[in-house]
Amino acid sequence: MGSRYFSKRTEFKNMKMAKQRRPRHRPKSFKTEAAAKKWVEANKITKYTLRNLKSSESKSKKIVVVLSK
Repeated sequence: MGSRYFSKRTEFKNMKMAKQRRPRHRPKSFKTEAAAKKWVEANKITKYTLRNLKSSESKSKKIVVVLSK
């Protein structure tokens, strides 16, 4: 019987994992405006606006902090 530890399959699997695309960096989102403001204050951000990503018809919110220049 062969050893799984020294098999060539593990090398192939590791190469495959290294080549996979990583997801792009996304801005942090919040469910409430209060949580977003608390995060902004904790990170000492002064110029910002809060934007709702969901439609105005939707009951739920997905708020993103947009940095202003």
